[in-house]
Amino acid sequence: MGRSRVLAGLVVAVLVLAGVLVRPGIPVDVTDSAMSRVPCVSYAPFRDGESPFDPSFHVTRERLAEDLAHLKTLTSCVRTYASSNGLDQLAAEAEKLGMHVLLGIWIGGSPVDNRSEVERAVTIANAYPQTVKAVIVGNEVLLRREQAPEGMAAFLREVRSRVPQPVTYADVWEFWTRHAEALKNEVDFVTVHILPYWEDEPADIDTALRHVRDVRESVGALFAGQDVLIGETGWPTRGRQREGAEPGLVNATRFIRGVLDMADSNGWRVNLIEAFDQMWKRDQEGTVGGYWGLQQTGGKPKILLKGPVVEDPDWLQWVLVALGTGVFIFVAVIIVSKRIDRVGFAISVVGALAAGEVIALLARHSVLSSRSLLEWGVNGGVGLLAVVSAVAFLSVLQSKEPGLGVWHGLLYRMTLAVAATSAFGLAFGGRYRDFPASMVLIVAVALVLLWIRDSRILFALPGKPEDVWLAGTSVPAVLFACSVETWRNDDALVWGATVIALVSPAIFRAVYSHNPSFYGPSGAAGLVDRPS
Repeated sequence: MGRSRVLAGLVVAVLVLAGVLVRPGIPVDVTDSAMSRVPCVSYAPFRDGESPFDPSFHVTRERLAEDLAHLKTLTSCVRTYASSNGLDQLAAEAEKLGMHVLLGIWIGGSPVDNRSEVERAVTIANAYPQTVKAVIVGNEVLLRREQAPEGMAAFLREVRSRVPQPVTYADVWEFWTRHAEALKNEVDFVTVHILPYWEDEPADIDTALRHVRDVRESVGALFAGQDVLIGETGWPTRGRQREGAEPGLVNATRFIRGVLDMADSNGWRVNLIEAFDQMWKRDQEGTVGGYWGLQQTGGKPKILLKGPVVEDPDWLQWVLVALGTGVFIFVAVIIVSKRIDRVGFAISVVGALAAGEVIALLARHSVLSSRSLLEWGVNGGVGLLAVVSAVAFLSVLQSKEPGLGVWHGLLYRMTLAVAATSAFGLAFGGRYRDFPASMVLIVAVALVLLWIRDSRILFALPGKPEDVWLAGTSVPAVLFACSVETWRNDDALVWGATVIALVSPAIFRAVYSHNPSFYGPSGAAGLVDRPS
């Protein structure tokens, strides 16, 4: 009877996980945009392994020409943020294609670098007066606290006196409203960033457009008589959820189409962030930072203005990963298990498929989030731990006479360490961290199924004092991280529930181990080190 409940639980797990893997492949209808092109888009030339923080990187004219050729099908205008790393060549390439440039000057904390940026940009603006339509002096400098408002005003006055184009400064809308008096007379128009996902109180996709409208109208009223450019707005397609703001291709398409139509109907100027996915941004912003592009790196279209949307165009490859991994786990369980009957065979088949689905989710997370060999190694190690754990615990779940051994205790302890690391990272620095439930889901589900079958098996899991410390300290960290995200973040809730399920056996064992009657008349000792 106990194994029948285990089998039923595994069937439910397979169906739920199959939905998670297959649902992203179902086309979703999204209202078409009335516009067929984007007014302007932020452009950076960096591809995988490249970064603006690498002073040796210098983009070639051929790369710039290639990127602009891709973007010309989408827009006739690009916004840049600096003239370094070879971007001083961009205006010349844009002119060849009849495109326009909002020329950026990167202002930071280095006087030497700032001076180089200003001189290059002034030279470019004067050399290409028809192509460069405006000069943007500084990007979120006040937000980063690298200059005072008075310092930015001085840069703006200088550049305005040296170029024929309109000059502006770009920052998030709160910093424009905070420093309106210091800056409004130093610019020809106001450039504000409105990013509902990144707000201190994130707006979900259903309220994001209203948030953009409210902020734009508020800024317009504050700076009455001056033109306003929405210099950055967009939505990420991958990464961690922030409260109710959930990244995704469908949500990003809804937002982009909606904001373009709203801008068009109100006569607002708007620039979208950004042209291509920028993997280097994951170093500053976590997984989500790399996935704001309207196109993938290299120019493959990602967000379209018309037609239905498939959340994950690569969904089928992850289904195949799940099936392949599931077959491997099933074969391993058959080899490890000394005896197996029909019920045990069914549990092994369904359980291996469920484990394969979790491994596929973990593999997808690793591909999206890994930034270095170290992170690939860590994610690969966690994946190997998950596979070995699946084999070890399935061999117990399918057995007629289950028993837990030292290996099960070790695998549990290692998984607790993964969960604790995740919990503390999210509790003390969670703004840019993902909620990786797939890292510990296999062991957590296995423990729940062991409890369903016979709680004595679960609490006979071999343990050590460090299990209690890992489990006990993880709980407050999990509760804090989930409370920060609120009930609207279903990713956080799933992750939190998974970790709580994982740590519960260690906590209950510590609390009740002094009471032998807790395990029932026959105790739990006999369930340790049985053949599985």
